[in-house]
Amino acid sequence: MKVREIMSAPVSTLELGDNILFAEELMTVERIRHLPVLDGDVLVGLLSHRDILEATGRVLEKLPADDAAEAKRKTCVRHVMRGSVDTIGPDDDAADAADVMLTQKIGCLPVVDEDDRLLGIVTDTDFMAMARDALRAGKITQAAKRPAARAPARARTRPSLAKGTTKATATKTPRSAKTIAPKKGMATKIVPKLSVKAQARKGAATRKAPTRRSA
Repeated sequence: MKVREIMSAPVSTLELGDNILFAEELMTVERIRHLPVLDGDVLVGLLSHRDILEATGRVLEKLPADDAAEAKRKTCVRHVMRGSVDTIGPDDDAADAADVMLTQKIGCLPVVDEDDRLLGIVTDTDFMAMARDALRAGKITQAAKRPAARAPARARTRPSLAKGTTKATATKTPRSAKTIAPKKGMATKIVPKLSVKAQARKGAATRKAPTRRSA
């Protein structure tokens, strides 16, 4: 099974200039925990709910709600996100994606093409859904011992993004995955019921609610 068969697409995303209050509200509305960060349509980072809590928890927990919200509104995503991100290709094996997530103890893997354009995302929820369906279909009859996670050669990690910079250059690693174009319909941003106003911006990825909700 290939990654493209299980990934969620289109993907809700952020841009470098967005603030973490917007990010937090988007996570709440979409019921997700991870948001890829794009520069145009190129992946440059990843922001998780944990990243927001770690960056703001100690400082903002003592502030009144209004002051905390204003502080989050003034904090850019680029200063909180992780610039070093493990990724996977759409034509890589889904088992390789699972290996990376188990080895690195991470909850998601952005799916990118050879030019680091975001195509989708694979999350632990996607694998949980696969396990549920297999159990209901009787394809899993007993628990198997988990083998030692192998280190897939196809996975790659994006370089860290220094504070104040706007774009990271990817370190290329030979991949077997073929390049595919982003899916149609990923150009329109629709963010429902958010208090923070954001105007639609054109791009290859989207900030609309994904048709499949991912954790």
